[in-house]
Amino acid sequence: MTEKKDIIVLDLETKKTFDEVGGQHNRHLLGVSLVGVYSYNRDSYRGFREEEFGELLELLKNTELVIGFNSKSFDFTVLQPYYKDFDLNTIGHLDILEEIVHALGHRLKLESVAQSTLGYGKSGSGLDAILYFRNNDWDNLTRYCLDDVKVTREVYEYGLDHGYIWYSNSGQKEKIIARWKKSDTTSVEEIVRNALKNGDQLEIDYIDEQGKTSKRKIDIQNINGSKIKAFCYLRDAIRIFELDKIKKAQVVGKMKSWQNSLL
Repeated sequence: MTEKKDIIVLDLETKKTFDEVGGQHNRHLLGVSLVGVYSYNRDSYRGFREEEFGELLELLKNTELVIGFNSKSFDFTVLQPYYKDFDLNTIGHLDILEEIVHALGHRLKLESVAQSTLGYGKSGSGLDAILYFRNNDWDNLTRYCLDDVKVTREVYEYGLDHGYIWYSNSGQKEKIIARWKKSDTTSVEEIVRNALKNGDQLEIDYIDEQGKTSKRKIDIQNINGSKIKAFCYLRDAIRIFELDKIKKAQVVGKMKSWQNSLL
Protein backbone atom coordinates (compact mmCIF):
# COMPACT_ATOMS: atom_id res chain seq x y z
CA MET A 1 0.00 0.00 0.00
CA THR A 2 1.42 3.37 -1.01
CA GLU A 3 1.87 5.82 1.86
CA LYS A 4 -0.27 8.92 1.46
CA LYS A 5 1.53 12.15 0.73
CA ASP A 6 2.73 14.01 3.80
CA ILE A 7 1.94 17.43 5.22
CA ILE A 8 4.92 19.06 6.92
CA VAL A 9 5.71 22.21 8.89
CA LEU A 10 9.13 23.62 8.02
CA ASP A 11 11.57 26.21 9.33
CA LEU A 12 15.29 26.62 8.71
CA GLU A 13 18.32 28.36 10.17
CA THR A 14 21.08 30.05 8.18
CA LYS A 15 24.86 30.02 8.33
CA LYS A 16 25.29 33.73 7.60
CA THR A 17 23.59 37.05 8.33
CA PHE A 18 22.16 39.44 5.73
CA ASP A 19 25.06 41.83 6.36
CA GLU A 20 27.52 39.10 5.44
CA VAL A 21 25.91 38.44 2.05
CA GLY A 22 25.25 42.07 1.05
CA GLY A 23 21.59 42.45 2.04
CA GLN A 24 18.20 40.77 1.86
CA HIS A 25 18.21 40.55 -1.95
CA ASN A 26 21.05 38.01 -1.60
CA ARG A 27 19.20 35.67 0.76
CA HIS A 28 19.97 32.77 -1.61
CA LEU A 29 23.59 33.11 -0.44
CA LEU A 30 22.86 32.75 3.29
CA GLY A 31 23.44 28.99 3.42
CA VAL A 32 21.45 26.55 5.53
CA SER A 33 22.75 25.11 8.80
CA LEU A 34 19.65 23.12 9.75
CA VAL A 35 16.15 22.46 8.42
CA GLY A 36 13.54 21.66 11.07
CA VAL A 37 10.47 19.66 10.08
CA TYR A 38 7.32 18.32 11.69
CA SER A 39 5.77 15.44 9.72
CA TYR A 40 2.04 14.79 10.13
CA ASN A 41 2.42 11.29 8.63
CA ARG A 42 5.03 10.36 11.25
CA ASP A 43 3.76 12.68 14.02
CA SER A 44 7.38 13.57 14.80
CA TYR A 45 9.90 16.43 14.70
CA ARG A 46 13.31 16.16 13.11
CA GLY A 47 16.25 18.39 12.25
CA PHE A 48 18.12 17.81 8.96
CA ARG A 49 21.80 18.82 8.68
CA GLU A 50 23.39 19.60 5.32
CA GLU A 51 24.69 16.05 4.86
CA GLU A 52 21.10 14.82 5.28
CA PHE A 53 19.56 17.10 2.63
CA GLY A 54 19.27 14.18 0.22
CA GLU A 55 16.97 12.45 2.70
CA LEU A 56 15.11 15.73 3.19
CA LEU A 57 14.57 15.96 -0.58
CA GLU A 58 12.86 12.55 -0.61
CA LEU A 59 10.54 13.78 2.15
CA LEU A 60 9.80 16.98 0.20
CA LYS A 61 9.03 15.01 -2.97
CA ASN A 62 6.42 13.03 -1.03
CA THR A 63 4.84 16.15 0.52
CA GLU A 64 1.56 17.63 -0.70
CA LEU A 65 1.66 20.70 1.56
CA VAL A 66 4.41 22.65 3.31
CA ILE A 67 3.36 24.97 6.12
CA GLY A 68 5.64 27.77 7.22
CA PHE A 69 5.94 31.41 8.25
CA ASN A 70 7.63 33.65 5.65
CA SER A 71 8.62 30.34 4.09
CA LYS A 72 7.91 31.13 0.44
CA SER A 73 10.15 34.17 0.10
CA PHE A 74 12.70 33.22 2.76
CA ASP A 75 13.04 29.53 3.68
CA PHE A 76 12.50 28.14 0.18
CA THR A 77 14.67 30.84 -1.42
CA VAL A 78 17.52 29.98 0.97
CA LEU A 79 17.06 26.22 0.53
CA GLN A 80 16.57 26.11 -3.28
CA PRO A 81 20.31 26.34 -4.20
CA TYR A 82 20.83 22.90 -2.60
CA TYR A 83 18.38 21.32 -5.08
CA LYS A 84 19.45 22.15 -8.63
CA ASP A 85 17.19 19.50 -10.19
CA PHE A 86 14.05 19.99 -8.11
CA ASP A 87 11.89 23.10 -7.98
CA LEU A 88 10.63 23.58 -4.42
CA ASN A 89 7.85 25.80 -5.76
CA THR A 90 6.13 22.74 -7.24
CA ILE A 91 5.08 21.68 -3.70
CA GLY A 92 1.76 22.92 -2.31
CA HIS A 93 2.53 25.68 0.16
CA LEU A 94 0.73 27.53 2.94
CA ASP A 95 2.74 30.54 4.11
CA ILE A 96 1.00 31.94 7.19
CA LEU A 97 2.74 35.30 6.78
CA GLU A 98 1.31 35.55 3.25
CA GLU A 99 -2.17 34.93 4.71
CA ILE A 100 -1.59 37.69 7.28
CA VAL A 101 -0.52 40.18 4.60
CA HIS A 102 -3.60 39.25 2.57
CA ALA A 103 -5.83 39.96 5.59
CA LEU A 104 -4.12 43.06 7.02
CA GLY A 105 -2.08 44.53 4.19
CA HIS A 106 1.13 44.42 6.24
CA ARG A 107 3.52 41.94 7.83
CA LEU A 108 3.68 40.69 11.41
CA LYS A 109 6.36 38.74 13.23
CA LEU A 110 5.75 35.13 14.22
CA GLU A 111 6.53 36.10 17.82
CA SER A 112 3.72 38.66 17.85
CA VAL A 113 1.13 36.28 16.38
CA ALA A 114 2.20 33.41 18.63
CA GLN A 115 2.05 35.47 21.82
CA SER A 116 -1.46 36.71 20.98
CA THR A 117 -2.72 33.33 19.78
CA LEU A 118 -0.95 30.81 22.02
CA GLY A 119 0.24 32.83 25.01
CA TYR A 120 3.89 32.05 24.28
CA GLY A 121 6.34 32.66 21.46
CA LYS A 122 9.78 31.88 20.08
CA SER A 123 12.68 30.75 22.28
CA GLY A 124 15.29 33.13 20.80
CA SER A 125 16.41 34.88 17.61
CA GLY A 126 17.94 33.87 14.32
CA LEU A 127 21.25 35.40 15.43
CA ASP A 128 21.32 32.94 18.33
CA ALA A 129 20.98 30.12 15.81
CA ILE A 130 23.94 31.41 13.77
CA LEU A 131 26.09 31.49 16.91
CA TYR A 132 25.03 27.94 17.80
CA PHE A 133 26.10 26.82 14.32
CA ARG A 134 29.46 28.57 14.50
CA ASN A 135 30.11 27.09 17.95
CA ASN A 136 29.17 23.62 16.69
CA ASP A 137 26.41 23.55 19.31
CA TRP A 138 24.02 21.25 17.47
CA ASP A 139 21.89 20.44 20.50
CA ASN A 140 20.89 24.07 21.09
CA LEU A 141 20.60 24.77 17.36
CA THR A 142 18.24 21.83 16.88
CA ARG A 143 16.21 22.73 19.96
CA TYR A 144 15.84 26.35 18.81
CA CYS A 145 14.86 25.43 15.24
CA LEU A 146 12.33 22.78 16.27
CA ASP A 147 10.83 25.20 18.81
CA ASP A 148 10.08 27.52 15.88
CA VAL A 149 8.55 24.61 13.96
CA LYS A 150 6.38 23.77 16.97
CA VAL A 151 5.18 27.38 17.34
CA THR A 152 4.36 27.59 13.61
CA ARG A 153 2.53 24.26 13.76
CA GLU A 154 0.43 25.33 16.74
CA VAL A 155 -0.51 28.69 15.17
CA TYR A 156 -1.54 26.78 12.02
CA GLU A 157 -3.60 24.26 14.02
CA TYR A 158 -5.25 27.00 16.09
CA GLY A 159 -6.44 28.59 12.83
CA LEU A 160 -7.55 25.18 11.57
CA ASP A 161 -9.62 24.58 14.73
CA HIS A 162 -10.98 28.11 15.27
CA GLY A 163 -11.13 29.66 11.81
CA TYR A 164 -8.93 32.57 12.93
CA ILE A 165 -5.69 33.47 14.71
CA TRP A 166 -4.94 36.54 16.85
CA TYR A 167 -2.62 39.53 16.76
CA SER A 168 -2.18 42.61 18.93
CA ASN A 169 -3.25 45.94 17.42
CA SER A 170 -2.20 48.84 19.69
CA GLY A 171 -2.53 46.54 22.69
CA GLN A 172 -5.94 45.20 21.62
CA LYS A 173 -6.30 41.58 20.50
CA GLU A 174 -7.89 41.28 17.06
CA LYS A 175 -8.69 38.33 14.80
CA ILE A 176 -7.13 37.36 11.48
CA ILE A 177 -9.33 35.02 9.45
CA ALA A 178 -7.61 31.67 8.80
CA ARG A 179 -8.57 30.85 5.22
CA TRP A 180 -6.96 27.43 5.61
CA LYS A 181 -9.76 26.21 7.91
CA LYS A 182 -11.83 23.65 6.01
CA SER A 183 -15.44 24.77 5.57
CA ASP A 184 -16.80 21.31 6.42
CA THR A 185 -15.07 21.07 9.83
CA THR A 186 -16.65 22.17 13.10
CA SER A 187 -14.89 25.04 14.87
CA VAL A 188 -13.98 25.03 18.56
CA GLU A 189 -16.64 27.68 19.22
CA GLU A 190 -19.31 25.55 17.55
CA ILE A 191 -18.24 22.48 19.54
CA VAL A 192 -18.40 24.47 22.80
CA ARG A 193 -21.82 26.01 22.11
CA ASN A 194 -23.26 22.69 20.93
CA ALA A 195 -21.96 21.02 24.10
CA LEU A 196 -23.98 23.40 26.27
CA LYS A 197 -27.03 22.94 24.06
CA ASN A 198 -26.80 19.12 23.98
CA GLY A 199 -25.52 18.47 27.50
CA ASP A 200 -22.17 17.10 26.33
CA GLN A 201 -19.09 16.85 28.49
CA LEU A 202 -15.95 18.20 26.82
CA GLU A 203 -12.25 17.50 27.01
CA ILE A 204 -10.37 20.67 26.15
CA ASP A 205 -6.74 21.64 25.59
CA TYR A 206 -6.54 24.88 27.56
CA ILE A 207 -3.84 27.57 27.48
CA ASP A 208 -3.11 28.97 30.96
CA GLU A 209 -1.69 32.39 31.89
CA GLN A 210 1.88 31.09 31.45
CA GLY A 211 1.17 29.84 27.94
CA LYS A 212 1.21 26.19 29.03
CA THR A 213 -1.44 23.80 27.73
CA SER A 214 -3.23 21.26 29.90
CA LYS A 215 -6.13 18.88 29.28
CA ARG A 216 -9.35 19.55 31.22
CA LYS A 217 -12.70 17.80 31.38
CA ILE A 218 -15.49 20.32 31.80
CA ASP A 219 -19.27 20.51 32.13
CA ILE A 220 -20.42 23.87 30.79
CA GLN A 221 -23.04 25.77 32.80
CA ASN A 222 -23.17 29.07 30.95
CA ILE A 223 -21.57 31.00 28.08
CA ASN A 224 -21.45 34.79 28.22
CA GLY A 225 -19.68 36.24 25.21
CA SER A 226 -16.22 34.66 25.24
CA LYS A 227 -16.42 33.60 28.89
CA ILE A 228 -17.41 30.03 29.73
CA LYS A 229 -18.59 29.07 33.21
CA ALA A 230 -18.00 25.36 33.71
CA PHE A 231 -17.31 22.69 36.30
CA CYS A 232 -13.65 21.67 35.91
CA TYR A 233 -12.89 18.09 36.95
CA LEU A 234 -9.16 18.82 37.21
CA ARG A 235 -9.77 21.51 39.84
CA ASP A 236 -12.99 19.91 41.18
CA ALA A 237 -14.58 23.36 41.15
CA ILE A 238 -16.44 25.89 39.02
CA ARG A 239 -14.04 27.84 36.81
CA ILE A 240 -14.28 30.59 34.17
CA PHE A 241 -12.62 29.70 30.87
CA GLU A 242 -11.84 32.02 27.95
CA LEU A 243 -13.05 30.70 24.60
CA ASP A 244 -9.98 31.93 22.72
CA LYS A 245 -7.67 29.99 25.09
CA ILE A 246 -9.26 26.66 24.19
CA LYS A 247 -6.98 25.21 21.53
CA LYS A 248 -8.99 22.04 20.90
CA ALA A 249 -12.25 20.58 22.17
CA GLN A 250 -13.93 17.20 21.79
CA VAL A 251 -17.05 15.56 23.22
CA VAL A 252 -16.22 12.73 25.64
CA GLY A 253 -19.64 11.94 27.11
CA LYS A 254 -22.64 13.56 28.74
CA MET A 255 -22.47 16.25 31.45
CA LYS A 256 -23.03 14.84 34.90
CA SER A 257 -24.43 18.19 35.99
CA TRP A 258 -26.56 18.94 32.93
CA GLN A 259 -29.90 18.68 34.70
CA ASN A 260 -28.65 21.00 37.42
CA SER A 261 -27.67 23.57 34.81
CA LEU A 262 -31.21 23.56 33.42
CA LEU A 263 -32.79 24.41 36.79
